[in-house]
Amino acid sequence: MLHAKTRWHKVEPDEAVVAKLAAECGIDPLIARLLVRRGIDDSEAANKFLKPKLEDLHDPYLLDGMKAAVERIKQAIADKEKILIYGDYDADGVSSTSLLLHVMRTLQADVDYYIPNRFREGYGINKEALALAKERGFGLVVSVDTGISAVMEAEVAKQLGLDLIITDHHEPPEQLPDAYAVINPKKPGCPYPFKMLAGVGVAFKLATALMGRIPEEWLELVALGTIADLVPLTDENRILAAFGLERMNRRELTGMRALLEVAGIQREVTAGHVGFALGPRINASGRLDSADSAVRLLITDNEEEARMLAEELDEVNRERQELVEEMTQEAIAEVEQDKERHQHVIVVAKKGWNVGVVGIVASRLVEKYYRPAIVLSIDEEKGTAKGSARSISAFHLYRALAECQQWLPHFGGHAMAAGMTLPVENIVPFHQHLSQLAKQWLTDEDYVPQTTLEDELRLERVQLHLIEQIEALAPYGMGNPTPLFAFDNLKLLRLQLMGRDNEHVKMILQDGEHLLEGIAFRAGGMEKEISPCARLRVLGELQVNEWNGKRSPQLIIKDVAIPHLQIFDWRSNRKQLDRFLDMDAEECLFVCGAGSEDEELLRGAKYHVVSWEALGQGNCDGELVKRAKRVVWVQAPPTMSVCKKSLPYFADAERLYLLFGDKEFDDMLVKTPTREEFKKLYGALVGKEKISLSKHFSSLARVTGLQKRALSFMIQVFAECGFISLNQGEIKIHPNPNKKPLTESVLYQKQIEREEVFRTLVYSTYLELCQFLVSTIAFTHIGGLANELQRENQSDSRLSATGDSV
Repeated sequence: MLHAKTRWHKVEPDEAVVAKLAAECGIDPLIARLLVRRGIDDSEAANKFLKPKLEDLHDPYLLDGMKAAVERIKQAIADKEKILIYGDYDADGVSSTSLLLHVMRTLQADVDYYIPNRFREGYGINKEALALAKERGFGLVVSVDTGISAVMEAEVAKQLGLDLIITDHHEPPEQLPDAYAVINPKKPGCPYPFKMLAGVGVAFKLATALMGRIPEEWLELVALGTIADLVPLTDENRILAAFGLERMNRRELTGMRALLEVAGIQREVTAGHVGFALGPRINASGRLDSADSAVRLLITDNEEEARMLAEELDEVNRERQELVEEMTQEAIAEVEQDKERHQHVIVVAKKGWNVGVVGIVASRLVEKYYRPAIVLSIDEEKGTAKGSARSISAFHLYRALAECQQWLPHFGGHAMAAGMTLPVENIVPFHQHLSQLAKQWLTDEDYVPQTTLEDELRLERVQLHLIEQIEALAPYGMGNPTPLFAFDNLKLLRLQLMGRDNEHVKMILQDGEHLLEGIAFRAGGMEKEISPCARLRVLGELQVNEWNGKRSPQLIIKDVAIPHLQIFDWRSNRKQLDRFLDMDAEECLFVCGAGSEDEELLRGAKYHVVSWEALGQGNCDGELVKRAKRVVWVQAPPTMSVCKKSLPYFADAERLYLLFGDKEFDDMLVKTPTREEFKKLYGALVGKEKISLSKHFSSLARVTGLQKRALSFMIQVFAECGFISLNQGEIKIHPNPNKKPLTESVLYQKQIEREEVFRTLVYSTYLELCQFLVSTIAFTHIGGLANELQRENQSDSRLSATGDSV
């Protein structure tokens, strides 16, 4: 077996709705099923989703406060009043700030911007910045991606004589700031039909109202902030992301073009590129220092400056990556040092950790351990710890933190992410209480991540035209995840390692006559987990691969499972035994001959060992044997009778490793001499009174044409049957021996039994061996694999079995 990394979950839609939608829109039922799972169940909504149009954007004046804001900004422009754009230091805030700067400058406003420093000022509008703005002669401040909670700061602005316009998208508090205008689709009473805009989306609506048209030339900035902020890519966000990516691919904005170049993105830009390459570079500056360079990059028209700023962000991002890697390893070391304490919830804290990246480190811990994780940076001078938390789907983080308020003077967030500050002495009781909540709220299954699959397909369905229809659902993101499909009972035709360090795996998968290429990124090592006869269950994303002008279907593999016993053929390759000696003793069961050197060695090393003889006689710890998931046959069974009696013990095994086939057969004949060969030897002996083996052994071998080992064996069998006597190297032939079958010789019986072991277990092909084992053991999870192997064997198929697994 090979266990999947995640729990695969499929939501079944109403098939009547699917059929109706497919018929009305003229689309494949598979596409209709994808749409229904995304809450799109009528033809009008489906057509809007599949063919987004800018005309479908909502009227910006539906946002409460928009009219007052536009009038005030236009008045400021007309009066040459200085306007300050007050932004945030993340990608959403930076893109929002850059967008309004472009728009305001186009409208010939006297405009500048301000983004607070994460470390000195923290998040949001602050009083000191407002006072500084007043000193510098600004009369109007427009916030983007921040300000909805700035109740006190709005009062300060009034006292200073500053007009404050707030544009934000975060959840509003019970009391709203008393500002000149507050624009937020989530504001109570706001009639705007779509509530899930990013901060840059709200800024875009303001820009649209100010210009009296859709500012298409800066849509790529809107796409950057929207995708990077992980808002649902549905409704307006889908339109903004789709058209923004289209503009981004034109590479018209100087700063964005430079950013794409340093990120090494030469082909078509996708939402994935924004989320994993562009967004992190924009975010990096605000995480480690100031976001000023990111804004300057996105507003410059100077090629040289753009290149310099892009390289600066790229370098800062590398520093951020190194810092995250270093902090992550330190955090992992803390977890590993006391796994029991972090069994339910991870809480790690250390002096000097950078608060700008603790959230990323928490995400890394969740990825590795799939536990709620909190990473805190300790300030010894203040005696406080400040940090970020990330959660798993079954653990509502904000609710849990609310249950710990006695230890948390400051916290905020939502179900999956949060931030907090607490006294250092509260860390331990806070952690203990969180762990207690997790014990109460979560089951063992909750600690295994869940992956949603869209459908189960056969390879025959994977055609270019279907993948092209699926691609109409892009761009993917929150609310519109990349469709993942499951494929069952696939044969692995070929496996190849790829990449500089063999970190990627390429597979050729087969289902009947149909083949599909699959790529598993960062999956090096998987090749050791898959045996040649395995039937794979694969989860992945369908894509079109373009190479040398040829287009073909490809599966980007996300997860692999093998639901049956796997047999690894390492016969006559005993050096593989070292692999298991590094494992936890509880993971493996070793099977050897009773009293053998191997049995003595393994027992001495405190591994679980059982002898074939004990298995055959039922004289063993049956529960221990049956619990074993990995079974290693270090030596072959002495007889096939013992083998067959032992096999039921392994019915629940997941993997069987065969290492036998070398030294334990050194003293055995490969093939039993035939009856005619016995007659020939006896004929050569009859009529002679005595024969000296030291003098005549070679001549006997020459006369009979028998190998010396076979000749020696046959002489011993004759002696056991009473046909001859052996005494000090001399053969005495009995003139009238009693007739006896050769089977009365214990040595002959043993040879026949060992020859059967040779034939079935040692000299069989890998396919024949698999067929024998799978058909003999009463496996509860083997499915129809035995029948498939038999069909392959009968059709003379050959799996590529080597000395290793694949």
